[in-house]
Order: sequence, then structure tokens, then C-alpha cells
Amino acid sequence: MKNATVFGALALLAGGAALAAAPTAPLDEPVAALLAMHAPQAHFDAAKAPPAPDYSQRTAWAADGGGDSNMWGPPDQNLLYPESRKTAVFFIHPTTYFSSENWNQPVDDAATNARTDNRVIKNQASVFNLCCRVYAPRYRQMTFSGFLEPSADSAAALDLAYSDVKRAFEYFLAHDGKKGPFIIASHSQGSRHAKRLIEEMIDGTPLARRMVAAYVIGNWIDEDWFAKLKTVKPCETATDTGCVITWSSLLDGADGQIQRASFAARSGLPPDMANRKFVCTNPLTWSRFEALAPASLNLGGWVYGLRDKARPIDPHLVSARCENGALFVSEPAGIAYHLTVLPGGNYHTYDYQLAYMNIRKNAMDRANAWLARAH
Repeated sequence: MKNATVFGALALLAGGAALAAAPTAPLDEPVAALLAMHAPQAHFDAAKAPPAPDYSQRTAWAADGGGDSNMWGPPDQNLLYPESRKTAVFFIHPTTYFSSENWNQPVDDAATNARTDNRVIKNQASVFNLCCRVYAPRYRQMTFSGFLEPSADSAAALDLAYSDVKRAFEYFLAHDGKKGPFIIASHSQGSRHAKRLIEEMIDGTPLARRMVAAYVIGNWIDEDWFAKLKTVKPCETATDTGCVITWSSLLDGADGQIQRASFAARSGLPPDMANRKFVCTNPLTWSRFEALAPASLNLGGWVYGLRDKARPIDPHLVSARCENGALFVSEPAGIAYHLTVLPGGNYHTYDYQLAYMNIRKNAMDRANAWLARAH
């Protein structure tokens, strides 16, 4: 790992990232040592889990539909005040907890919450605040090293994390999301929980008709998963509603088969998973076609910046094409998009940022399409 060895390793934000150059290859020594430092030493014990968050409290939310978190974004963006946005977003953040103390994050962990707020809410969840009121619960996420070797411990830790996400969604529905349209959005570990939320609470229910779309990004989703669902299917066009959008970003020329195999191995999935057909939505065209979309269709990539000063938009940042779940992108210019590139040309940590402005516009377009069809 040449650039950002430490943070790149931490940014493996489990759930969609490949960890090694090959499915069975050993980890780079610096990465392996770092991961060992963060591996929980004791078995998962529900009795010792951190206290559950109380979602009636503002502190249990990284974003609560208003406030500064709903106003972050690229400079010179004309944002509506949150209360005037007709659609709500329920955003499930990726892994930001890197500790050997617990299998699951205590929700009052200040350092972890700062990572969530400054690196994830600003760079990912903010993409939706042009169209929507953004809600992002803090939850007892599983520590990232739990994804390295699937076990009964990691399964229990993920179940605990999901139990929080589900309760937060129920609270969201009972309050702000009571009647109107909503978007589900997520990344990496958050996308694992989003898939389960869709399966258990949305698919085949009246909520499916209220769901504008689900942006389930950074988690390889195979076609068989959709075949098991009753009503929720992949999106096919830029204004489809009630459907799922998904991709996993790789540098053009990367080995998608290796990345899929690594994902399957690290997720405790059957080995043949890598040979299945996966779904990819191209955020430059919002289609599933495999044709190359030129960089001229990229409205702009965007990364917030490191010194609490929003960077400018980077127009025409990358071209993109879909192939069996992977979104192959051209190499972006600028150091901002190279700080946390993962082994094997994996742009997992930039899944949202590489086409930020396209996602921003599309969320507005889909929300408007839903509202038009509802009247």
C-alpha cells in the first residue's frame, strides 16, 4: 500500500472492500499488524455490549433532519431549508469504529462520532441534502476487524448493529417519515444493514410504495438477492422509483473477479458467490448497460476537504462503465481521490465522491418523479 497505508487500512469500512491482492493471499504485513491491534480479544457477549442508543435523543443521531449536517455541501449550492424539503433520507453510515475494546461501538465514543460526522456525513450523506431532509442514526456498529474472519462473534455483533438500525428506522417512520416519501441510502457496513432492512421491513409492504429509491452502495449485490424479493427490484432508468441502486467502484483494469471473491470470503458467503451475476448501476447514466459512459457525463466529483473548508467541485472527474457488479472508473486527477485507495485498484472509499454531483441531481430527479406520480 503506497498511499496512506494506515488510513487506507482503516478505511476498509467492511462490507464491500476487498482486503488482499487475491482471495487467499496474506495481507500486507503493515496492514496485518494494524488489524491485529484492533481485533477484539474476547468473544462477543451481549451482556457486555454498550448501552443501546435512545433515538428520542438528538445525541443518537449524526444527522436529525435539520441543523448543520443538512447544510453541508459543495460551495455555491443553493440549499433549501430542511423543513421545505418534501422527501426524507434515512442514511446508514459505513464502519468508522476501529477498536479492540468492544465488538460494537459505544454510541458516545467521541472519536468515532467525529470520524462519522467529518468523513462520512460531510462526504456521503450530504449528497442528499439538496432534495431531502437527512437522517443518519448513530448505531452500535461492528468494529471493522470483525469483517476479516467471519465467525459466530462477528455475526452476533452485526445482529446487534442491525437491531439499532431497525429501531432507528422505526423511530424515523413514527416521526418525520410518518407519511411522506423517503430514500434509503447507505455505504459498506451500512449497506449490509440496508439490505436486511429492505428484506424485513420494506419489500412487499406499504412502505415499498413510499420508498423513492434505495442507494445501497459499496456492497456487492447479486441478482439472486433481487429474485428473492417480492416487489423491490434494481433501478433501470434515472427516474425509476421503489427500486435499488448499487455499485462498487474499481479502477479500470482492476480484476473484478478477485474483488468479488475477496468480498465473498470476507463476508462468510459461499465460494461460488464470486461466479454469480451481480448488479451495477452506472451513476453517469443511471442504467445497467455495460457501455462506457464518458467523463463528459460526469457532473462533478467532490470531497469535502480536510480543513473544514469545502473544496470546489471537480467536473468531468471520471468515466465509468458497469461490468458484473463493478463500476470501472478511469483514474481521477487530484490527490484528494488517492488518499485512501485500497489494494487492487479498489475505490471503495470514494464510491459516492467520484460521481457526487450526478448522485445529487439524481436524488432530486427521483424524488420529484415520485412526487409527480403521487399526485
